[in-house]
Amino acid sequence: MDRQQPAPVVRLRPAFRDRRTVRAATPSALLTGALLTGLALALSACETVPPAPVAAPPAAGLPDGPVRPFSSGKGWTVTIHTPPGGKGFCVAERGISVGQNAAPRLTFRTAAAESGFILSSFTPSDSGAMVKPGERYDLTVTTDLGSRLSLSARGLPNGSLHVAVPTKGYLEEMEPLARAHRVSFRSSGLGDLGTMLLSGSSWAINASDECRILHAES
Repeated sequence: MDRQQPAPVVRLRPAFRDRRTVRAATPSALLTGALLTGLALALSACETVPPAPVAAPPAAGLPDGPVRPFSSGKGWTVTIHTPPGGKGFCVAERGISVGQNAAPRLTFRTAAAESGFILSSFTPSDSGAMVKPGERYDLTVTTDLGSRLSLSARGLPNGSLHVAVPTKGYLEEMEPLARAHRVSFRSSGLGDLGTMLLSGSSWAINASDECRILHAES
């Protein structure tokens, strides 16, 4: 009886990657990392950045234009102003009286929709106070006859204050100024603004309104 030969033993060798394969994979890994890094940088650069705040446009002054004379009297002069592309308006102003250089100045202004006056050449009594363009200010006008007007004024770029009321009520609103001989001005945000003599104001107010009717309504 033949003796059976033992089956050959098969020994498994551990699988090792060829060194050339490892070396070949290394540049590919580096390239993938570089691409991921570049993608991350690109995404970070594309992140939405909030825009810088836009500064508010400067407050505009009152429009003006070529001037034509209308009339004069009582120390006042009324002129017609025609802004390019805009509606005309009338202005009544008085020359500076002797000894009144440091006093406030009052200029009446009439137009189709709004009329009123401009207060200029004053120095606020409150320390450090100054008119800010576009800012709203309360304005109290006290006359020598005891009348008191509580008005709202807007600051102009030249440091003046502009008071505007509906034109249909212009004569009524300005009546205390028409009768007064001396007026004082005050604002809670600026302090005392000074006192001025106001002779001839009745003529100026009525003449400026007549000018408006004839030249600023169309």
